[in-house]
Amino acid sequence: MDRFIKFLENKMMPIAGKIAAERHIRALRDGLSITMPLIIVGSIFMILGNLPIDGYADFVNGIIPDFTTKILYPVRVTFDIVSLLAVFSISYYLAKDKEVDGLSAGAIALSAFLLLIPVLNINETLQSGEILNLGRVWQTTNFSAGGLVAAILTAIISTEIFIYIVNKNWVIKMPDSVPPAVSKSFSAITPALVILVTFLGIRLFFEATSYETVFVFISKFLGAPLAAVGLSFGGTLSTIFLYHFFWTMGIHGTRVVFGVMDSILLPAMDQNRLALEAGAELPNIVTKQFHDIFVNGIGGCGATLGLIVVMIIFAKSKQLKTISKLAIGPAIFNISEPIIFGIPVVLNPIMIIPFVIGPMLAGAITYLSMYFGLVSAPAGIAVPWTTPLFISGILATNGDIMAGVIQFINVIVVGLVYLPFVKVYDRQLVEQEKSLELEEAESDAIA
Repeated sequence: MDRFIKFLENKMMPIAGKIAAERHIRALRDGLSITMPLIIVGSIFMILGNLPIDGYADFVNGIIPDFTTKILYPVRVTFDIVSLLAVFSISYYLAKDKEVDGLSAGAIALSAFLLLIPVLNINETLQSGEILNLGRVWQTTNFSAGGLVAAILTAIISTEIFIYIVNKNWVIKMPDSVPPAVSKSFSAITPALVILVTFLGIRLFFEATSYETVFVFISKFLGAPLAAVGLSFGGTLSTIFLYHFFWTMGIHGTRVVFGVMDSILLPAMDQNRLALEAGAELPNIVTKQFHDIFVNGIGGCGATLGLIVVMIIFAKSKQLKTISKLAIGPAIFNISEPIIFGIPVVLNPIMIIPFVIGPMLAGAITYLSMYFGLVSAPAGIAVPWTTPLFISGILATNGDIMAGVIQFINVIVVGLVYLPFVKVYDRQLVEQEKSLELEEAESDAIA
């Protein structure tokens, strides 16, 4: 273990440091970290709205009408606006890095992103047959993490155009007597015009194709190769790799991947259900529940329960200690966003490796255990994805206790995968925290 840790520190850390220092990577990491407080708060409300307890929904809805719907309102203004926050904040940090107006750059990038989002006509047919036009609304599903790919690309393209125009001095200049805030707003007119015309062209181009929107194109482009991998051992590991890799880039990997794979996984689930009802052998190892319960059901994407346990036991940095305490609750209910954006795992060269490898190993262990008959395959029972481990495994396999046991084994194995990487990253954070404390002490002494 010590030898491997030294290898990571001596060989991997210099490379990781160079990657992390690249200005686009740095802006993506810092920009996405802005979403963390909202994601943590949103996680609390998501748990309250989806507690996997029989009769819970009926009980609370009987006391407060539609409680399980209304309690999710804060989720709409936290999880469901991640892309809007990201496009603004990434653009802001990119612009600041080049010492141009970050607020103007962020506002224009946000406007450009909204320009790409399709607008839907909302109509209602009256009893008389008359169609009542209720107006036009944005397709808001693209505001959430599902639109992150387009948000990231928009932030980078828009801001690079903004920086180029400002540096070329192709802006409207105001006299020195004009207040700076007013002067900056006039300076942003030219880049705003160029950027919005550019993104209008992008929108019109995709509307003229069979994809219709850039969001559909991105989803099909990233997800189409998955349709061919099927439910085999290799195909399953490829699927796990892809949606975790997408998450490390700040992309909602599960939405992209399962948008395609659900067309295979859901029929496989139903085949197992029918076989269970008929008393026949279950035909499929891999169904929707395989991923939901045995890969992502041990702390969410990244199997983060193992990571959190390792941080609680071994971390010495204040950052990792604090995050582990904040993230343990959501992770029990398989909500991993606080960890993904809090450490962060996103665009973190050190943490990307175990985040991808750990779940793949958990998937391999589970698949082989089911293949050799040590654990029952998922029985086609739709278990809520927020159900904690052990309980979820037993329910998904129609009462097989070994399914719960294999979940615990997976937590331990994944934790061991994370351990050396956490130690290396934790040491780096400890050094950074000591440097900051020293700088603060020197500043206080001077003051």
